[in-house]
Amino acid sequence: MRTTLPVDTTPTPHRRRTWMIWLCSICLASLTSVSAHVVRGLVSPGLATAFVSSPSAGTDALVRVAWGTQDTGLRVACFYVANTSVPRPDRTEWPRVTAVGFELPGTLSGFSLVAPLDGDWELIEDTQAFLPGHGAVTLDFALVAHENSRRGKHGRPDDPHGIPPGQLAARGNGTRFCVSGPFPDELIAGQATTIEQILNGVVVGFHGVDGNRHGIDVGVWDNAARIIPLFP
Repeated sequence: MRTTLPVDTTPTPHRRRTWMIWLCSICLASLTSVSAHVVRGLVSPGLATAFVSSPSAGTDALVRVAWGTQDTGLRVACFYVANTSVPRPDRTEWPRVTAVGFELPGTLSGFSLVAPLDGDWELIEDTQAFLPGHGAVTLDFALVAHENSRRGKHGRPDDPHGIPPGQLAARGNGTRFCVSGPFPDELIAGQATTIEQILNGVVVGFHGVDGNRHGIDVGVWDNAARIIPLFP
């Protein structure tokens, strides 16, 4: 639903920023009961899809890292990413999910990948993603799949990188990631941050999308409340 602001003067840069923060707060407040996130590509929403969820329930909380009463300020968020894209008829192992990043409020650093630690994924901080139709956004961190340099027939990778297509859109399905870092304790005043609230800002990268330029697409949560950027 579109919100009409009761102001009829020409907005100054300060007013514009204030309004965007206010609107963002309204959006976050309306998403407290979100349970899992359907992601669709911005270029090919029917071909590039994913399902991102917290481990067990929409109320799953961040895990505090502490020793006794000493709080480190670090929190751990675990979540699952399933590639629900329909496999291509000509190349059934594609499209792949090759990156998963997050928009968070403020400027945060100190994130680390806790799982998986098999060397297939790496965590990159403070990176930009180009969202078709919206321009560049800054991601506080992104999980990026390492590309397999081994080539098989027709120059294609023997074991393609990333998450394969054809997975079910169900909680706990797909690849599990756990990340530690300075996640905010509250995204909404007076409410402890849940993992699903963190997932509101997810940005998913796809490769091998049929018909797309260079086979690339980028997807976000398919919900009218998902503004871009999420935290202006």
